Amino acid sequence: MRTKFLAKFLIVLIIALPSAEGLAALAKTQLRVAYSSISGSAVIPWIAVDKGIFAKYELDVELIYVAGSPAMQSLLGGTTQLGIQGIEPVMRVNAQGSDAVMIVGLVTKPPFSIIVRPEIRDAKDLKGKAMGVTRFGSTTDALLRLALDKWGLRPDIDVPIIQMGGVPPILSGMQSKKIFGGPISLPTLALAKQEGFRELVDLADVIPDYQSAGVVTRKLFLRQSAEVARNFVRAMGEAIAVFKNDLAYSKKIIKDRLKIDDALVQEETQRTYLNYVPRVPYPNRAGIALIKTFLERSEPQLRPLSVDDQIDGSIVRGLEQSGFFNALYPDK
Repeated sequence: MRTKFLAKFLIVLIIALPSAEGLAALAKTQLRVAYSSISGSAVIPWIAVDKGIFAKYELDVELIYVAGSPAMQSLLGGTTQLGIQGIEPVMRVNAQGSDAVMIVGLVTKPPFSIIVRPEIRDAKDLKGKAMGVTRFGSTTDALLRLALDKWGLRPDIDVPIIQMGGVPPILSGMQSKKIFGGPISLPTLALAKQEGFRELVDLADVIPDYQSAGVVTRKLFLRQSAEVARNFVRAMGEAIAVFKNDLAYSKKIIKDRLKIDDALVQEETQRTYLNYVPRVPYPNRAGIALIKTFLERSEPQLRPLSVDDQIDGSIVRGLEQSGFFNALYPDK
């Protein structure tokens, strides 16, 4: 009788035990990561998910699209632990006493062009014409204001600025004639050109140093989860190498995850971002300083902030010194 009882107990115990796959899943650190733009910058983390690179570093990453500045609020509220976004929200929340910091410079040039309706032939034609941005305070907002400033046009006074909610909605607003243009990034940029809209300027030519998108987190997270953060940066570094070396796979991610079926758009998105994503992804200090100087004009609360307090390149530096990044490009 006792033998039968033990046999039944062992069967129940075996059934209750998780499988090897289940144990592996339990061992992984779960992370929720927000990305704030449907653009080429989102390709890198999606490569890390679909290629199994995050899993290689014991990370179970859920990517969430949160357009514009609300991505920062999800980070501060604890909904997400890391984010792919611009530096502007980092400075704004830190001016209010927060501890946000950029640890990876994912896209260190502005991968945007100002696209306009065909009737706009020159920058001076923008006077009195409404332009769109994703959200006020976003990268698109700062870039448009910087460009208008260089052209001697006053944002909100000479050129009305309308919040559209995302990059694709800027194109929709141009199609419906609600706005006359705005900063657009790939892949939406290629679609806009195909539909006959004009590229007024490639912003990388006007503003060569600009921290467009990077990995953002909180200093508290870095203190409490240093190895998790280091593994996340390792995974992103490997994903960048895949993006640069495996062109066919990168295009597959652009198609599957950004929902771009047009082969020409896939090609242009990848080709352009190859020049904007560095192999060793330090945050672009010069580009961040430029953004801060510009924002201070209308946001004086940012003036006391130190540029160096907004970034932490220690993980990237440590990996570089260890030879990690060089090992990803053995033939280069």
